[in-house]
Amino acid sequence: MMKMRKKSTCRIATPVSDCHKSTAGTMLLPMISGILLGITAKLVDVPYITCDYPVFDDMMGRFGIWVWAAALIAVRSRTPFHAAVRSFVFFVGMLSAYYGYTVLFLKFFPGSQMVLWGGIAMITPFCGFLMWHIHKNTSYADLIASLPFVLFFTEWYLTAFTAQNWSYKDRLLLFIAYLCMTLSLAAAIPTNKRRIFSLFYAMLLSVVLIWLIQAGIMVNFYDQLLNV
Repeated sequence: MMKMRKKSTCRIATPVSDCHKSTAGTMLLPMISGILLGITAKLVDVPYITCDYPVFDDMMGRFGIWVWAAALIAVRSRTPFHAAVRSFVFFVGMLSAYYGYTVLFLKFFPGSQMVLWGGIAMITPFCGFLMWHIHKNTSYADLIASLPFVLFFTEWYLTAFTAQNWSYKDRLLLFIAYLCMTLSLAAAIPTNKRRIFSLFYAMLLSVVLIWLIQAGIMVNFYDQLLNV
């Protein structure tokens, strides 16, 4: 009788150099994105733009847009470890470009702002690690997914309707910007049911947070950020 030939269980090994190239590529994109957004934020921070469209300066100077970009990078990562590292790399690129431009070309050294945003960058690996877990089908994943939306909702409201003498056009532009960030990040949540739960949690937490700030029980950290 003819013996059946055993199937080969050997796998084609991936060259180490290719693995290194793949890893480098996944880290390079967040770095480039951070650099481009950092330069953009610096360029819109000029009087002849912000005097006519203050919405751009307020949006780029708050947490929301940076949390949105870092969260998207985290949820599109392969593993929680990659999410943590790539989120941190994004913030390093953004802060290096923004403050590098400020120091080198404008000859200004904003020490307190650099310390604040440097501290924020140090906790981004932990935040990126958490955000990656919104893929899991658990209740705590829905709560984690709601946290960026809480930031978007409260930041939008406090920016547009608290101590701002803005026109209807400016408020509409800000609303569109935060709506786009909300919808694009919500699209990364796996199911419609979990999207609804995450947005519901976010609205409840946002209402409570706005009430605490307006009642004077909690400090308005959005204004504190701009005054650093």
